Amino acid sequence: MKKTLSILMVTALLGGCVTNTETVTTQAPTNAVNTVNTSLASLQWLPLNAPSSSQFTIDANSQKLIDTNSAGHIAAFTLPANQGALTIKLDSFAKKTVYAPVVSVYNEKNELITTIPADNFNYVPAAMLTDDHLSGAITFMPPADTKEVRVLISTTPDALAKTTTLLHPAKASAIARNTQPPAIADPIATHTDIGTLELTVTTVADNTQYQAERTDYAPSPEERSSYYLNSIENAVNNGDLNKAMKLLDEAEKLGIADARPTFINAVEAKK
Repeated sequence: MKKTLSILMVTALLGGCVTNTETVTTQAPTNAVNTVNTSLASLQWLPLNAPSSSQFTIDANSQKLIDTNSAGHIAAFTLPANQGALTIKLDSFAKKTVYAPVVSVYNEKNELITTIPADNFNYVPAAMLTDDHLSGAITFMPPADTKEVRVLISTTPDALAKTTTLLHPAKASAIARNTQPPAIADPIATHTDIGTLELTVTTVADNTQYQAERTDYAPSPEERSSYYLNSIENAVNNGDLNKAMKLLDEAEKLGIADARPTFINAVEAKK
């Protein structure tokens, strides 16, 4: 068991991610590439599973929506609404430019359920194999009478007018080595309506607490962190490392900083 645990721990630490990420397309139909949609009703929505992790590119061939909430190319997905609370996390990767996202969640009647405004996306510097990116997440309970929810990823005129300052790689390297960062200017990414993004959807269906909560209830960051840390520790203690690593991956995608130390300490204690 000790050897198995050690091998799996090393695998987890080197691999980092155990969730399969699927590449999906946001391309508009050939006969609608140049169409400018002016309402949600005219969009085509791509169904995704829950849980799932999907990477996609929004470019000049993607659907375009121009209305009070959108100023350019978009991605539109549907998710099943019968699995309890859902957590959606969106990462928008930066190079010289970055898609400045807004996430809006609607019911089947295109009535707004919840949203992640552009200002709620935080810049995350590049680390390991992950590039610089903007990241935002939210947990919500779909209304009881809804079979599916619609997730619109768009950008706004206000968001496009701003920029994001990236951490210069030389400074990041110096910080990692605990040395003085060089006095050089950080690169600035211009906000655009095209880019590469990743949408991660997780379910909390086995947490029965959510079933009794109000439909618009969203757990606090402290509640969510405590849930994941306890679950990781319990999974390791129960010998279910596959579940523990999946929880670790979800927790890190949600930005829970203590997830990996909790996993490592639990594995070490199990030896």
